[in-house]
Amino acid sequence: MRFVLVLAAQDEHQTLTVTEKLTAAYWTGTVRGVPTRARALHLLGQMLTKVGAALTQTHTKQ
Repeated sequence: MRFVLVLAAQDEHQTLTVTEKLTAAYWTGTVRGVPTRARALHLLGQMLTKVGAALTQTHTKQ
């Protein structure tokens, strides 16, 4: 949720900083030359895919 709030603030420096930190810790990054917004959206897509898969898996087990 915090990541979405950072994106909503539209502060490119803050977006890049948070994207770099999250990518380094948990996710697959994009090429450094890609614009910040595209990198952030790529990361957000990965997050949503993981959450969606977890929700589907939980629902299937019930």
